[in-house]
Amino acid sequence: MNARHTQMVSQLLQLNTGHNVAMKSTAVPTQRVIAQSTRDNILVSYTDSVLLRYTGMRKSKYDYNNMIYAYNYAYSTTPMFNYAGIFNTPQVQYDTFVHWTINPFTMPAFNLYEGNFATHNTDHNIVHFTQLFVDSATNDNRSFANTFTATKKIGKGCWFNLNAGVEDSAMIQYFSYDASDRLKADSIYERHLGVWRIAAKSYYTYDAGGNLVTIDHYANVSDTSFLLPLVQQSKYVNTYDASNRLTSVYTSMHDGTTLSPYVKDTFGYSGTLTYHNSWRQHQFDEIHGTWWPQYRMTKHIASGKPDTIYHDGWDSILNMWTPISKDIASYNTYGDPDTLQNYLYNWTSYSISPDYTTVYYYETFSDTTPVAVKHTAIANTGNVTIFPNPAHSTISVQCSGMAGAGSHLRLTIYNMQGQAIMRHAITDPARTEVPVGVLAAGMYWVLVDDPATQQRYGQCRFVKE
Repeated sequence: MNARHTQMVSQLLQLNTGHNVAMKSTAVPTQRVIAQSTRDNILVSYTDSVLLRYTGMRKSKYDYNNMIYAYNYAYSTTPMFNYAGIFNTPQVQYDTFVHWTINPFTMPAFNLYEGNFATHNTDHNIVHFTQLFVDSATNDNRSFANTFTATKKIGKGCWFNLNAGVEDSAMIQYFSYDASDRLKADSIYERHLGVWRIAAKSYYTYDAGGNLVTIDHYANVSDTSFLLPLVQQSKYVNTYDASNRLTSVYTSMHDGTTLSPYVKDTFGYSGTLTYHNSWRQHQFDEIHGTWWPQYRMTKHIASGKPDTIYHDGWDSILNMWTPISKDIASYNTYGDPDTLQNYLYNWTSYSISPDYTTVYYYETFSDTTPVAVKHTAIANTGNVTIFPNPAHSTISVQCSGMAGAGSHLRLTIYNMQGQAIMRHAITDPARTEVPVGVLAAGMYWVLVDDPATQQRYGQCRFVKE
C-alpha cells in the first residue's frame, strides 16, 4: 500500500460523522498549473507562453468542455459566459499571470504582451485585479475592484480604464440574488458627463433543479445620451437532461429591428460524464428561414478523459462536414494534461506531425484547506455499500434495507465541499456499476434517494485514487 493510498484511507476513517457539519483540515496532494507554452512546429517558434504564480491554497481546474485552461480572460465583474451563454467562474485562481505572445501590433515578433495581478480575500474571491499591457499606447490598462455579500457572492464591482495610471471611464455593476441566493439580475452603470447612467441590465431565471434556463440582456447601443429605455439585445435559452447536464443553448440577438434567432448549440454526453463529448453549432439564415450547420467538435474518450478531439466545419458548397483540425491530449498521473498536440487538415489529410504543441507545467502542493462536510439526514435509513474502496475507474454500488423505495432510485456523488458532481440511476439495487474515472483523486459522499418521492435512503463515502 503506497503512502498516498494510506494517507487517504486514514483521512476517510477519521471523518467525524457525529455532527451535522464537520470542519476537517487534511493534507491532500494537489497539482496546479504554473506555466503553458504553445509552439508552432512549422515555423519553429513559440506563439504563446504563460507564467502563473499563486499564494496559499488557490487552485486551477482544467476545462474538458473546451479542452483549455481558462486562464487568459480578464477577470471582470461582468458575469463570465463561455461560447454558449453558460455562467462561468475563474478556473485558475492565480495571483500573477504574465503572458508572452505574437503581439498583434508587432507581428510576427514574439514578445511580452501583458501582466495580470490579482488580490484575493480569505474566501478566494478577487477583490482587486489589474491588467497591464506592454503596448499601452494602443490598449488602455484596466483595473477592477469588487465587494462581496455575506454569503460570499459578488455584490458590487467597479472597473476603470487607466490613462497614465489615473482611473478613467468608470463603470459600476450591481448584482442581486433571489431567495435561494442565485443570481437574479445585474445592472451596469456608466459615468457620463458627471452623472451615473444605466447602460445595461440582465435577468436570470432557473428551473426547479436550479439550472440556469434563460438570460435576458438589455442595453441601448445607439443612445449616447443614456436617456432612452433599454432594448433587449440578446436572449439565451438553455435546456438540460435528467442529470442536469446542458443539452442545448438557443441564442437570439437583436438585428436592429427585433430579437431574432441567431445561433443554436447542442451538446451530447457519454455515459455519466459531466462534460460533453460532442458539440454542434448551427446558425440561423434569416433570408431562407433555416438553420445551417457551422461547426462541430467530437471527442474520443479513453479511461474517462478525451484523448482525441476532432474539429470540423460545414462546407456549404459541397454540403458536407469537412475536417479543420484534431487535437491529441496526453495526461499525467494526476489526470492533468501534459501536452495538447494540434494537427491541421491539409485538404486531403491531417498533418503527419503536429503543427502546434501545447505543453503544460505544474507544481504539487499539500492542500490543507479546511472544508465543511455536511451530513445529510436520512429519513428512512438503508445500507449503501461501495467496492472497491478506494476506487480507480468504476465502483460497484449495492443497496439494501430500503423499505418503501420506489423503482427510480438515484445515486448522487458529492465532493467534500457538498457540491453534487455526478448523478447515476440505480438500475439494479443488488449491484449497479458507476464509472468514476473522470473524478479527481480525493474523498466523496454518495447519497441514494428516490427523486420521485424525495425520500432519502442511505449514504456512504469512498476514496477515488
